[in-house]
Amino acid sequence: MTAGAVSVDPLGAGWSALRAFYRDGAPALRTALDALQAAEPEVRRSHEDARLTLWLLGVATALQHTRNPESMDRALQRARELVNVVARAQDESATVPYRTLVEGIYRDLADVIPPQAAAYVTEALDYSERTVRLARESRRDDWLAAALASRGDLLLRAAGADRRMIRRAVTAHEDARRHWPARDVEGRAQAALGYASALLAAGEADKAERVLREVLPTFEARADRYHQAAAHLLLARALLAQDRDEALDEQAAAVSLYKELQCRWEQKLAEGALG
Repeated sequence: MTAGAVSVDPLGAGWSALRAFYRDGAPALRTALDALQAAEPEVRRSHEDARLTLWLLGVATALQHTRNPESMDRALQRARELVNVVARAQDESATVPYRTLVEGIYRDLADVIPPQAAAYVTEALDYSERTVRLARESRRDDWLAAALASRGDLLLRAAGADRRMIRRAVTAHEDARRHWPARDVEGRAQAALGYASALLAAGEADKAERVLREVLPTFEARADRYHQAAAHLLLARALLAQDRDEALDEQAAAVSLYKELQCRWEQKLAEGALG
């Protein structure tokens, strides 16, 4: 190594790029995946549970965002491995935050592969029953909030036109919001997207609009353009349900952000969202 050269930790570099994805989009995601893949040999050789946990969390999250079915299937494998590693290194109750990652990947797979959606959602709902039970036993509000919000998302996807199940999804999200710690502003804002979706399905577009207008400044302040785009898209749907002309402006904002982020799957979804 030449004088002044700096050794870069691929794991740290991967996480830095993954965080940048929400601001900069697909190019940062590719950088994150390259770095995290490069980090795997050293991480596994180290036999350090903490580093392995960090690596598995990073690579599963990065692969989840590719919206590529094969990559997302690998994400699911890594997330399940992560749950097993944490259960072995700590105890099963500590797996709650990672179990919700497994559920989120199932949920996204259902969106990306519609013919298999019912199977993915059914498996995830079965899985989430234990997640919620473990979260309640842990007596940690942050874990319970995340577990309830995840279950609410899954109930909504399973509901179809079933009004009772849609109401159960809304209730799960409202329970989650009551438990969400005030310090976790970002986590609560992200979960609010699922809450707004449930409210829309329940015919409460005006309330969904209020929730979305409340969280948009959070994403803007954190330069989280990925979730900002999702909020604009949901706001477009909420405004359309109220026959408001601004719906098209919100849709255009979402499409523009996704285009800048080079998130093509999400861009296509946004372009067709208002029918």
